[in-house]
Amino acid sequence: MKKKKILLITLVFIPALLILGLLGILAKDKLTPTNYFDIAAQRQKEYNPKRKDLVIVVDYRKSILSERLYILDMINKKVVLSSKVSHAWNSGVLYANDYSNTHGSEKTSKGNFITLGTYQGGYGYSMKIEGKDPGINNNAKDRLVVFHSDKKMKTWWSKGCFATPEKINKKIIDMTKNGVLVCVID
Repeated sequence: MKKKKILLITLVFIPALLILGLLGILAKDKLTPTNYFDIAAQRQKEYNPKRKDLVIVVDYRKSILSERLYILDMINKKVVLSSKVSHAWNSGVLYANDYSNTHGSEKTSKGNFITLGTYQGGYGYSMKIEGKDPGINNNAKDRLVVFHSDKKMKTWWSKGCFATPEKINKKIIDMTKNGVLVCVID
């Protein structure tokens, strides 16, 4: 059954998603621009992270085909990096729209997180995070929701982690480890 699901994803869904993305049918991505800096500043006040220089914003209102992870320089008010980032298959195909804080759900978590340290795991260089919202993402650390590379993934979707492209994964992690706020917008 699992092989059939992977084959179906590979042969049907991925080409269909590419066609939709290339044709620009993903109208939801054309939202009115959000002032990520205002959201980040407000959430920094609320969550008081150790590091105030940077904030990671993940905008899950955008599709999995879009750049939707932004590292904000809060001092100079500049976006220093933008990237694609995964969401869990169980949370939706193009858009993450079904979130969970439950062990074994293999769904994406929403809310606010703080970055922790790094480690070498099954997906390579990775960064632990801690969910800061009770009942929404406070189980993220125990669920092993982390930032890691997408290199060893068989599909674009994770099992709930924030998987970023291999070519910039290390840069993202090294810039933001140990105390940066992560804001998920949904």
